[in-house]
Amino acid sequence: MPQREFDITVGPDGSVELHVQGYKGKRCLEAVKMFEQIVGELKAQRETSEFYEPEEEVRYNIDQRH
Repeated sequence: MPQREFDITVGPDGSVELHVQGYKGKRCLEAVKMFEQIVGELKAQRETSEFYEPEEEVRYNIDQRH
């Protein structure tokens, strides 16, 4: 199973930037929707080359660390 990564940057003005890696096709949109529920509505979106690759089955396991 490929490694999936989320790079989250919170700016000084409170803006949040999310970069999703490791998803093929439009499956990344499901992960983005999960984050959107947490941090709020998207203001902009850019797709990477992975977005245009054939989709694959994805299962989620969320591990929160404090």
